[in-house]
Amino acid sequence: MVDNLYLSSLRTQSLPFRIEEYGKSRLLDVANQTLVRSIKEEATHQRMPQRYIDSIHSDFDGEYLWIWVDFKGKNKEPLDLWFEEGTKRHFIKPVFKKALSWVLGQVRYFSKGHFVSGIEARHIFQKGVEKGYPEFKSKLTVSIQKYLEETQLFG
Repeated sequence: MVDNLYLSSLRTQSLPFRIEEYGKSRLLDVANQTLVRSIKEEATHQRMPQRYIDSIHSDFDGEYLWIWVDFKGKNKEPLDLWFEEGTKRHFIKPVFKKALSWVLGQVRYFSKGHFVSGIEARHIFQKGVEKGYPEFKSKLTVSIQKYLEETQLFG
């Protein structure tokens, strides 16, 4: 009986460490099932291109959970930031050619530079995290509680 009490005492003392380690081992999986899924659903809801949705990544470095999107334009423009935070009305001009060109209907238009209205802020990450966080917290808590129930204190 003394051996069981001693063993139980050691297990109880290590409980905070074991809970933390178990939580860390499950964090990324739970985040992908809840937060990342919610962000991707928000991006789909806002009709973002599939390339944007596929560019959403997550990682856990043992201390911080990182969720980011790596969505750049052809010339490495930070489209991910522009879609999240938006842009103001600004002037664009050609960089490599003499004029910008685009087709509207069947007519080709040219411009040596003009103002564009900017990109409306979509706040995809903010909305996705707000929607997914309650489920993330709940799932992680349930997972840790289940782990504790499966962990025997005696024997």
